Amino acid sequence: MTEIEGILMRKRALIRRLEERRSIRSAIADAEARGKRPVIGELKRRGLKKGEIAVEVDAEEAARAIEEGGACAVSVLTEEAFGGTLADLKAAKLAVSIPVLRKDFIFDEFQIMESYVHGADAILLIVRFLSERRLIELVNKASSLGLECLVEIDGASKDKLPDLSEIENKSILIGVNNRDLDTLEVRLETFEAIAPEIKSKIPESVPLIAMSGIASSEDATRMFNAGANALLVGTSIMHATDIKDKVRELVGG
Repeated sequence: MTEIEGILMRKRALIRRLEERRSIRSAIADAEARGKRPVIGELKRRGLKKGEIAVEVDAEEAARAIEEGGACAVSVLTEEAFGGTLADLKAAKLAVSIPVLRKDFIFDEFQIMESYVHGADAILLIVRFLSERRLIELVNKASSLGLECLVEIDGASKDKLPDLSEIENKSILIGVNNRDLDTLEVRLETFEAIAPEIKSKIPESVPLIAMSGIASSEDATRMFNAGANALLVGTSIMHATDIKDKVRELVGG
């Protein structure tokens, strides 16, 4: 094999890995079938709170630890305000075999293409910052590329959740953020208050995910008892002494 042939072979293998699409919805169902709590572990270098210390971590190593701990998927914060980059997304996708979610402030089709070429299997769409029409357009665009969408609501935007009839055949998940995006305060009571109302509005097949503020096995149990189908956990995992052990604690079973 010539050097050029080796380069071409490596490039083709890289493209195959990045274009492979994995389903978070299926991963949640698989975890449930195995008696595990479905947990999406998040690669998050820092939060937005003033004075919060950034976590120094290698993206590949952190993603592998999250997978080895039993998480059903990896979320990667790519926004620079959180210390993230698209390089982290690509590194995570190439390091693990579970689905990878791009978590960012996404409002344009170009960002969806960015997500696709960097290997994302799913993207986050925050209802609070999008009109109903724009949200549906972005879901449809993502779906056309084989990407799932985690549609996030919070206490202030719960009444803005759109009619899902236009996107019912698309692969979506609904997330409830326990964090107040104005004050950054986190309250698990937010999910407990909103979940019953949201459950009544969405098809039974659409997973409901509790996001933010989950720090222990007790918190995890509390969220599942309130109607969660899965959890998205970042801070408590990233600040743990051993990422893999922390994920194991949350996954349980």
